[in-house]
Amino acid sequence: MKAVLFDLFGTLVPNLAPEVWSSSCEEISHILGIEPDDYARLWSARFEDRMTGRIQDGPAQFDEILQHLNREVSQEIRTQASDTHRELLRKALQPKPDAVSTLEAITDRNLRLALVTDCSSSAPEILDSTPLGRFFSCRASSAHLGTRKPDPRMYQFVLDQLDLEAADCLYVGDGNSHELPGAKEMGMVTVWVDNGDSQHWQERFEPSGDFTVKNLQELIPLLDSLQQTEQP
Repeated sequence: MKAVLFDLFGTLVPNLAPEVWSSSCEEISHILGIEPDDYARLWSARFEDRMTGRIQDGPAQFDEILQHLNREVSQEIRTQASDTHRELLRKALQPKPDAVSTLEAITDRNLRLALVTDCSSSAPEILDSTPLGRFFSCRASSAHLGTRKPDPRMYQFVLDQLDLEAADCLYVGDGNSHELPGAKEMGMVTVWVDNGDSQHWQERFEPSGDFTVKNLQELIPLLDSLQQTEQP
């Protein structure tokens, strides 16, 4: 084993709690002057477009919703709504309690790290302002590649950066986006992070890894065991 590839949302950072999402919808819809239910419905309908970068984060990300509702607002209002959304992302990208210590333990074992994440366009930049950013100079983000997991291009992008074969890598994820079967088909060993009742978000959810952990710290003895098995 030479590298560990991580999913982001639900894996290194917690799944966004429903009450946080609802509160954000209410706050942003209030800023834009539209009904929260309309905002939530139309925002959710554009999830794929945000994840693949057709709709970029920023003041213009609300334009289609506003046009659909025949609502005109100023650039200042759209910027205020965008800033609120960015703050939501910043809060959502705070690491799980054991994430940083686990990543440090992995790098201490001379294993390399990479990130493979379905995310909107500003998430990688915001990630760099968190304690996680320093670990992931190698990353594939869907909004920048224009495709999503389990497209092999998502995994291959970081494999090329690492100059490694898939068989040299462990993939760790919470099971959304069909990511685990996708990584398995590439030839990686896979680990499902079982979030239990905290798995609030289930989108193309397929929890089928070669191994299962309930917290990130459990990865360390698993990695040690796999590396011992590989020794001649």
